Amino acid sequence: MPNRKSLPTSDLYTVGWIAALSIERAAAISMLDERHDKPSNFNQHESDTNSYSWGQMGDHNVVIASLPAGLYGTTSAATTASGLLASLPQIRVALLVGIGGGIARPETGRDIRLGDVVVSQPEGTTGGVIQYDLGKAGQEWELKGSLSKPPLVLLHALGSLQAEHELGDSRVLEFLEVASKLKKGASGYCHQGLGNDRLFKPSYAHSGLSDCRGCDTAEEIERAERDTTDPEIHYGTIASGNMLLKDATTRDNILDSIGTECLCFEMEAAGLMNHFPCLVIRGICDYADSHKNDRWQRYAAATAAAYGKDLLGYVPMKGLQESEKAIDILHSVQSVHVIAKGINQELQDQKSSSHFQEIKKWLSASDVSKNLFEALKKRHEGTCAWILQCRTFQEWHSDQRRFIWLHGIPGCGKTVLSAAVIDHLQQLNSSDTILEFFFDFADNEKQTIDQLLRTLSHQLYSRNPSCRPDLDKLFISCENGGQQPGHQALAATLLQMLRHCGKVHIIIDALDECKTRREVLRWIEDIFRSGIPSVRLLATSRREGDIESELERWLEQQSILSTQEESVNHDIREFVHSQLLSEPGFERWRMQPGVQNEIETHIMLKANGM
Repeated sequence: MPNRKSLPTSDLYTVGWIAALSIERAAAISMLDERHDKPSNFNQHESDTNSYSWGQMGDHNVVIASLPAGLYGTTSAATTASGLLASLPQIRVALLVGIGGGIARPETGRDIRLGDVVVSQPEGTTGGVIQYDLGKAGQEWELKGSLSKPPLVLLHALGSLQAEHELGDSRVLEFLEVASKLKKGASGYCHQGLGNDRLFKPSYAHSGLSDCRGCDTAEEIERAERDTTDPEIHYGTIASGNMLLKDATTRDNILDSIGTECLCFEMEAAGLMNHFPCLVIRGICDYADSHKNDRWQRYAAATAAAYGKDLLGYVPMKGLQESEKAIDILHSVQSVHVIAKGINQELQDQKSSSHFQEIKKWLSASDVSKNLFEALKKRHEGTCAWILQCRTFQEWHSDQRRFIWLHGIPGCGKTVLSAAVIDHLQQLNSSDTILEFFFDFADNEKQTIDQLLRTLSHQLYSRNPSCRPDLDKLFISCENGGQQPGHQALAATLLQMLRHCGKVHIIIDALDECKTRREVLRWIEDIFRSGIPSVRLLATSRREGDIESELERWLEQQSILSTQEESVNHDIREFVHSQLLSEPGFERWRMQPGVQNEIETHIMLKANGM
């Protein structure tokens, strides 16, 4: 093995490249301008079972991760992506590069050939990849969701590359020449000949031989001749699922059911849906029918890899370094998906219910999801752990304590802490119901007890079917929504709903930003004194006199938490330390830990717990 250099830190690798098959990994490695040994400081996370290849493509340091040998599909891809991010949190963007089955429709102008490349490109509400699967009955195919859109830095590069390709300036063929020189299976990495690219009618099944020599030429679909064997690039939606498609009837049934214009099928991308926002690149090796064979796989892997390298040439180094880390995008995406999961199921069941829409319109609840998601985006990895680990919170979560008041100075991160608690509860994936409200001085619709009650009632009605009859009674008594309920009637109804819905966690943020705080504090006391053992409530605010005196009148001291300066400073230090390691402007100090510590200490002194 030739001597290779080893970079001093794995933090210098910013591009992740995921390959499912060994031939896809070989094609990716062949694209490296320089191969590296494992970085000197690389410590593979205990949960990470990936194998890695390291190197440089153009200006970028790239790490190539492979799925376990013999495994493929959405679950394995998710495991690979999560392992990659656990070991390499500095990764900015990812490419999922390999082979796929083309959906050729020459009669509609979609003339996809073997060896062509399909690239996921966001269209409408989809991120460029949709997931399909069998429905609950196991008979009908259903659209399950969409991959998150790739990071902007990749989308900008995609637009630039498309423009250059229109002008005829493509380096794909140049890079393909490199793959064709691979020692093992070299002939497989070359174009396999026009005579071996045959598209048959969906109704015509394969003859049974290892290739299509015995298949009837009369059953082929006539296609216009191409002037060249150069691969063409197609942009659009990719369909992803766990089924290896070898039947044209099944293929077309899926397409009819999901109702989306797709360019190819593959088996890994959907596994990254909540794990890794990325761009998917697929070289076409078959047409997802019974005529499928392995002949075109190596060449298709090479064309996809060549396109991936061409694309990275249009990703600016500075733009990549300044873009958000993939793991930070992941945390936001996961939180959004987990928080929305319970709601989405209810919405699917209720979307045709006119009554549910009437209830929603009648309550006019505040949308607090924006407050929650904005707070989650501000949370940095490794922060807020102190509240989740403290004894008071543990007792609250384990039903030994029913109420917590968390107070702190302005700007110390109480709203981020509230979001962290909600996120933590949702990640536990239990059957508990979580309700949340964010008082907000910048939003007139989030400042009164009326909006608090309406919002919590609507959330509970949406997320827990067992309590709906109570609110339905109030709706009927208000002339089927013709009149608005007073907050006393709504408070009484919400209390009754809470009695019927099992364990509930209620998180209320920023009491000090409420215009009717006295009424809210009395409502909280009513909940506390109601004796409902299944309700747990956590509220945050500044330590203001009227709030403190009202709560201390009936709340035991052990249920009061303060955002201690030491804990806040730890979170600030975690953030500052990460910025010093990742931001381009601090590169010159990375090899001088003494200077870094001095910078951190100076910022900490200035922060003063805020």
